[in-house]
Amino acid sequence: MTSTRPQERRRFRRFNMATRDCRLALMRGQDGERERENCILVDLSYSGLRFQGVSPNDQGEVLEFWLSIVSPLKRAGFIRGRVCWARPTDSQWYDCGVELLGESKGLLGPDEEWPSMTDDGTWDPAAGQSYN
Repeated sequence: MTSTRPQERRRFRRFNMATRDCRLALMRGQDGERERENCILVDLSYSGLRFQGVSPNDQGEVLEFWLSIVSPLKRAGFIRGRVCWARPTDSQWYDCGVELLGESKGLLGPDEEWPSMTDDGTWDPAAGQSYN
């Protein structure tokens, strides 16, 4: 029996960020004050990201994040994106897919390849390359 998987709709390569040295914080505003909600960055591409957080998000909602990647490439900045889908993963966490808005695309280049990547998109430190 062969399995049929839906055709991949993504145009840009996704990188698994779970094992990388990175930080993602969702910036929320209430009554003129901004609060940071630390999140888990699951994967990242030129045009989107997937994260897990403790607060629910609605499809179509525009979110702002602070993203910092220390390894293997040093990148940091504020990014904005629109929620494409969101679902609870358990009683405390929510999984969310975000399409980056135009001004936020480009943290990674559209054809960027991170050297020493394994087939599943994780960084392979055994390759002996430094990314400082």
